[in-house]
Amino acid sequence: MAATARTIGITAPLHAAAEARRLAASGFQVIKVKAGTPDPEDDVERVRVIHDAAPAARCSSTPTAPGRPRRPQPCCHGSPTSVSRPSNSPSPPATRGAGRLAERSPLPVIADEDAVDLADARRLAGRVHGVNVKLAKCGGVHAALRIAEAIEGSGTALMLGCLTASTLGLAPAVHLADRARWADLDGHLLLAHDPWTGIGGADGFVRAGDLPGLGIEEVAHENVA
Repeated sequence: MAATARTIGITAPLHAAAEARRLAASGFQVIKVKAGTPDPEDDVERVRVIHDAAPAARCSSTPTAPGRPRRPQPCCHGSPTSVSRPSNSPSPPATRGAGRLAERSPLPVIADEDAVDLADARRLAGRVHGVNVKLAKCGGVHAALRIAEAIEGSGTALMLGCLTASTLGLAPAVHLADRARWADLDGHLLLAHDPWTGIGGADGFVRAGDLPGLGIEEVAHENVA
């Protein structure tokens, strides 16, 4: 079982606060906050109201524009917050830039769009605090396991992320969640109708099911006359 983050997008402060309260009441301990508005103070205000609405939750921030980390705000209790860096450039200057940012940042810096495959992970190992690995992009379970092995002992930790997908698409990552420092496996919760069930998540925790294989099953559909 692993605590999964749930994302609050760029939205009005009142709506962000209401969503944070709802998530906290449901059991979510980790809230990911999107940032990247033209005025950085808008991002700061949204983080502040989310913290006020869910003071016990841990927060992470994801700038929507590469290379534009926002002024960090304390928005958690216990564990530190983190910042995902969405740059998609694999060039050496970009890697060095990520390393310099990680050295200066008071928060863990996690490479996201520039940490797609094994080569990316090897290039970033030891330079950033974490790499966000998504099975749908890196090549699947075997590739993710190779990435975890490659960064082990480097000072760079594993984060398991996802794209919007069904329970079937996310279940393999849930089985790897014990290897990750951070988990952001809420893609199935964004679907209006998920045709599969078995990994939970609505209470803030994803868990491997007891059924054979991936531990999931198809949701029964009622016949409509």
